[in-house]
Amino acid sequence: MSQQVTTRSRSLPLTLGKGRYKSYWDYADAGSPYQDRNEEQPFGPYLGTQLTTSEGHPFRKNRNPGYDVGGNFDTLKSVVEIVGNPIHHLHTTPLPTGHHVDNWAYYDGPILSVNPTSVGFPPNLADSTSAMHLKGTTAISRSSPTNPVANLSTALGELYKDHLPAIPGIRSWEVKARLLANAGDEFLNVVFGWKPLLADIRTTAKAVAKSQAVLRQFERDAGKVVRRGYVFDTEVSESTDLYRSNTAAHFGEGYTDLNEVDWTGRGDVYLTRRTVKRTWFSGAFTYHLPTDYNSRKSVDRAALEAKKVFGLSLTPETLWNLSPWSWALDWVSNTGDVLQNISALSQYGQVLRYGYVMHNCVTTDTYSWRRTSGPRYYGGEVHVPLVVMKTESKSRRGANPFGFGLTLDSLDATQKAIIAALGLSKLG
Repeated sequence: MSQQVTTRSRSLPLTLGKGRYKSYWDYADAGSPYQDRNEEQPFGPYLGTQLTTSEGHPFRKNRNPGYDVGGNFDTLKSVVEIVGNPIHHLHTTPLPTGHHVDNWAYYDGPILSVNPTSVGFPPNLADSTSAMHLKGTTAISRSSPTNPVANLSTALGELYKDHLPAIPGIRSWEVKARLLANAGDEFLNVVFGWKPLLADIRTTAKAVAKSQAVLRQFERDAGKVVRRGYVFDTEVSESTDLYRSNTAAHFGEGYTDLNEVDWTGRGDVYLTRRTVKRTWFSGAFTYHLPTDYNSRKSVDRAALEAKKVFGLSLTPETLWNLSPWSWALDWVSNTGDVLQNISALSQYGQVLRYGYVMHNCVTTDTYSWRRTSGPRYYGGEVHVPLVVMKTESKSRRGANPFGFGLTLDSLDATQKAIIAALGLSKLG
């Protein structure tokens, strides 16, 4: 069932207040009128944003419900961050007497490596949906519990093929038992091979009993939920380049006669771009048996007869009393049918009740200003903070019961029937 998709957005502004520049210069000794400045300029707001797109789903009270209650999700956030104290309180160092009758100036406010508005945000470098699906498929193969249906087929196949007599051999048990009932001990060993015959019968009885236990456990575990998770290695890339050279730090814009170089000197701006990607998977596995599954009936009947062999001290007489041997014939012939039925189920034997691959990508552009030359008349060395422009995305993609990247149209009739039987109608 399709879910309603909603999109929400919000602003994430960064405001650093105002910068205030005030100066008084009196050039009377040079025949010039004085200049008096008292100006304020705002810093920010530098607008970040967050845009979220998600499917609508009911609130989940149980953190591990064992069924699918989520959906696809995307959010993209861009923010401005300042690393270090941006606020500075700078003042003039008076020049030697004779240059001015009176002079003073101060600046009170933020100083930044760059103007955040002019540099912009880094691009979103997150994986595409198809790349997430590929990783999700890898995660399923690495975290999945071993396919129970395939295990069952292997276990029964080994019991069926290993150390068991062929059907003609089983048919001879009854004839041998009838003759052995009146034969002497030496004749038994030499002519009929009493011990090999007894070994064949007991081996077959054990195989029948074990196969019954295997099938019962298989049926008991059908529909149970096994939760698994997988975390991929974090991907990190980083590079640093010269972004701008021989420039002053950023004091804001609009001041009449503020010369930034007089306060900070000149420097170079370096840009460090760092991208960190994290991907992980969370899912719940189960397997399904069709409603007409009845492969164990003949095995159960055979097991009832086979259990008579255990605990008996077999003699030719008791061996004859165990006949007829139809239980062994039924088991051998029926197990072949069981294996054929299981093989038909093996490709659908394990499905996801829910499965999600999550991806988080954070790209940061860090701008740092480093002084290289120029005067430092006013206030000495200025420690300019870093400007960090960050783009962060978070995505979630859901699988359908048979994996990632599949649609309802791509499933065959059997797969659709299994989805309906398990109540897993929503496809990722």
